[in-house]
Amino acid sequence: MSEIKNSPSRYYQIIRNYQEAHLLFAAIRLDVFSFLDTPQTAAAIAESTNCNQTQIEFMLLALTSCGLIHKQGDFYFNTPESTSFLSRNSHVFLGDTLLFRENMTSLANLQEKVQTPPASNNSVYDFAKLARLTIPEMYAGRVQAFMQQVSLLYPDCSNALHMLDLGGGAGILDIEFVKQYPNSKATILETPTVAEVTKEIVQQYQVQKNIDVVSGDFNSDSLGGPYDFIIASGILNFVHGDLSAFFKKLSDSLKEGGHLLLIGHFKDDKNNVPANMLGWLSGCLDGIPLPPNEKEIEFALQKSSFTIAEQIKISLFDGRLYQKNTATRTAPSNEVIDAFITLTEKIANSKTNVLNFGSEDMTFYRGEIHMIKTIGDYPGIHSAELARKYGITRPVVHKTLQKLSERGLIVKQDDPDDKKRYLLYLTEKGKVAYQAHKQYHEQYDKSLFDFLADTSGDKLAAMKDFLDYANGLIENHS
Repeated sequence: MSEIKNSPSRYYQIIRNYQEAHLLFAAIRLDVFSFLDTPQTAAAIAESTNCNQTQIEFMLLALTSCGLIHKQGDFYFNTPESTSFLSRNSHVFLGDTLLFRENMTSLANLQEKVQTPPASNNSVYDFAKLARLTIPEMYAGRVQAFMQQVSLLYPDCSNALHMLDLGGGAGILDIEFVKQYPNSKATILETPTVAEVTKEIVQQYQVQKNIDVVSGDFNSDSLGGPYDFIIASGILNFVHGDLSAFFKKLSDSLKEGGHLLLIGHFKDDKNNVPANMLGWLSGCLDGIPLPPNEKEIEFALQKSSFTIAEQIKISLFDGRLYQKNTATRTAPSNEVIDAFITLTEKIANSKTNVLNFGSEDMTFYRGEIHMIKTIGDYPGIHSAELARKYGITRPVVHKTLQKLSERGLIVKQDDPDDKKRYLLYLTEKGKVAYQAHKQYHEQYDKSLFDFLADTSGDKLAAMKDFLDYANGLIENHS
């Protein structure tokens, strides 16, 4: 019997998630949660929902097993989350929104879609209906996060500000904005069909004096301005042409020092696959393009004089706040040299030449742990490559490798292509040290990683060129 190394459990979990989703949607359609704000028997729920008592009790037991409701004796009742979001008695009832999004992103006919060409237009979604349905969704965290960020930027509520919202949908962010800043105005630019809905909602909230709803296309129409603040939420899929030209258009509409808030999904993983590809899949198959990737966005923003100010979380979406700054910051070359010399002196005089990762057996000189890291990064590397990489002699490398081998951290294997050398690999103990070193840098160098992640590509290239050149000169100081 052959040994099975992998587990198929993931596939069975997918089936369970699929079943749980159908259970949730059916319970929302039957309005089950709206009757469970207080404890109820299965008989009472059957009567309220016009269902068979035996059948509804099976459903209630399934809802309980999934943690969507609770059961005590013969009585069933909502969890706190279900009371907040799945009962129609709540002001942030999300049931209708969840059902709409489920239908909007359905993959029920996925097989047929991938066998046919995509749709030729982007009218596959009813964005006007979505605007109405997302009002409670907005108040389930996104409005609160947005207003908190705005309050930090503009603590004086008497300010007379002007905000532009591109693709603002129901206009809820704008409504709450002008309520908190009564001397301010907001302009919402939406497509003609959605704009009519936005106007109705603005009038319902009685803030039409402070909010202008404009019907148009942000790709071709003038944006007006100048504005203190611009929101661009989930619109980058629909930008036509050069992304840099679009951000330049936004920059021209902002005051100097004004802010741009991008809301959407930004992160690409190491294989350049959108983090929310499953959510995008239905729309893409219906003709809606993917949003630009993170590198494209950052490059276009940098060209348009935007610098990142802060990363924020807005409900289910990532938000990034940028500031317009047309003034180019420069630094004299002597200050760069002084900063580099200060850095090298601090490293040379460091008192932490020995790193302890929790035990004597996990204590290393920096040269040792960095050699472990390199072997872990490049399994099968040989000693001559290590010597070249670190600019040290082979005897020094061999001495360090011998110590690591005696401590059971590395293992040497013959090189099948060259009998005169051996290849280096980490043992299980060596892998533990490798991970400890990785976690050490993640803990103590996080601020540096965050700084580099938020630095534009051209600046990173300049920094890399300088460091490469400086490394070539460092032997003059050794």
